[in-house]
Amino acid sequence: MSDLTTAWSAVPRSLREQDRSALRSGGRDLVRVVARLMSWFWVQWRRREIIRVLNKVDDRLLQDAGIERGDIEEIVDTLVARWR
Repeated sequence: MSDLTTAWSAVPRSLREQDRSALRSGGRDLVRVVARLMSWFWVQWRRREIIRVLNKVDDRLLQDAGIERGDIEEIVDTLVARWR
């Protein structure tokens, strides 16, 4: 499976269904859908970057910030949810 196929399957189902209706209805809806997809991809990329950086941080520094190593993904998901 290619990276694009994998990425497409990771897109929330609601976004995929809107894509199909936008293709049928016209250009304005398509622009909105493309903008939402670009936004979704940016958020997912940013999420992975934050997780990558926090995984590199020393355990002591994480503890000082009140973060357990096992909770990194949950904390980042909470942060990302605030952006939406």
